[in-house]
Amino acid sequence: MAEVSVDQKRALLSVTDKSRLVELGRALISHGYELIASGGTAAKLRENDVKVIGVGELTGYPEIFGGRVKTLHPIVHGGILGPSRDAFAETLEMGIGPIDLVVVNLYQFTEAVAAGADEAATVEKIDIGGPTLLRAAAKNFKRVTVVSSPEHYDELLAELENGAGETGLEFRRRMAASTFRMAERYNNAIATWFEEVTATRPGLELRYGENPHQGASLLLPAATEGQPALSAIGVTQHGGKELSYNNIIDLIAGLKLVGDFADPCCGILKHTNPCGFGLGAGAEGLQRALICDPVSAFGGVFAFNAEVDLETAEILAKRFLEIIVAPSFTDEALARLTKKKNVRVLTADLDQFLAKTKGRSRSWGQLELRQDEDTGFPELSDWKVAAGPEPDAATCTALEMVWKVCKHGKSNGIVLGDLTATLGLGFGQMSRVDSTELAVLKAGNQKLDLTGCVAASDGFFPFPDGVEKLAAAGARAIIAPGGSIRDGEVAARAGELGVTLILTGRRHFNH
Repeated sequence: MAEVSVDQKRALLSVTDKSRLVELGRALISHGYELIASGGTAAKLRENDVKVIGVGELTGYPEIFGGRVKTLHPIVHGGILGPSRDAFAETLEMGIGPIDLVVVNLYQFTEAVAAGADEAATVEKIDIGGPTLLRAAAKNFKRVTVVSSPEHYDELLAELENGAGETGLEFRRRMAASTFRMAERYNNAIATWFEEVTATRPGLELRYGENPHQGASLLLPAATEGQPALSAIGVTQHGGKELSYNNIIDLIAGLKLVGDFADPCCGILKHTNPCGFGLGAGAEGLQRALICDPVSAFGGVFAFNAEVDLETAEILAKRFLEIIVAPSFTDEALARLTKKKNVRVLTADLDQFLAKTKGRSRSWGQLELRQDEDTGFPELSDWKVAAGPEPDAATCTALEMVWKVCKHGKSNGIVLGDLTATLGLGFGQMSRVDSTELAVLKAGNQKLDLTGCVAASDGFFPFPDGVEKLAAAGARAIIAPGGSIRDGEVAARAGELGVTLILTGRRHFNH
């Protein structure tokens, strides 16, 4: 075994991607690091006259099983996981000294799958030691720096240059986060491959994708054995055609909308955009939701956050629609609705569904975007009255409702409403003024009186023209996030028009 010292800085390198390895090794030595490296990494460094200690020299054990076991050793992991330099005083006699920097990238598993490698070759690309080293180093970020990709080398070298051979705590935190996220993607790719090979991934083959010529499937968390696949997310289908890709997206959008309200309500959606919303249980909420755009509700998704009774079911049964979803149905209501053989009737445990579908992601091949769920409305407790009269309790209630509904439509979004229902909705336009005009037009088509209504905008007003159009339509109060350089100008115009303008300081943009 190699001699170890508490004072000597050491870096462990074990990389599949050897680009810039020699440059990195030389730079680390210049900053006072002793290099430890595994098999191929050590060979590459030695070929280029970079001094390095092999992992086998460090541990006193050779690599075994063709390199399958090399870094899984207490001398290596003790060196990484030791909490402080002082703590190593008790381990030096065992050959365990501090390792301060871990540079590891993993076997190229996804590349092997993409290249069509057979099962044996693919399994060999499942890295064991690499993820273990990375997780250990990332966990101990307060002392150890972890780098999981050559894309971070420049930043690492800049940190060492600026820190006289040391890295900053914030850099180590960021590298730890990046490492755990990378490990998550790596593990997910492996699990997905196994599930595809063994056909064990819980899921549904859907009727088709966004268009009939596109195949599609829904992958799900594990369900209780013997239960329908959708039960894994708290959903049960009671009747109707199989779900399509678009049905699933609309179902999620509908449940997210009604899940934002504690009071009983009904939301109607078309292509994920709300086309009507009403507060009230059963038929009351449904009728209110149908007020502003019954035409768009044709072929839509009807979502409830409270039980559906027979009276409500009778109204629904007379309409053409795609999906009805609620936490429960009375026996009579379920019997009535399941007579419509093409309508998908579903129950949903809202709490379970919302928990299981928390977070957002979109993927294009191997590129995946992820973001946290947009949850809660803390801004409603500390909004700012930027112009106009202080809103009374009824106005505040109406503003809160349209604000929550506006969150669930595609940006740019404008929602008009009163105390219990939406009156006009404009979503997905390239201009906020266009969305405003569309919302007013929708209300006009149903001959709805907008005098004294309230309005919500999911983004700031870049100019006063949107506020002017809403005021002209009859709005007495408007809620928006603010954030424009012309907020002052917009607020001044609202004040001149006698309109209350509420700025929340927080937006709910739905791209």
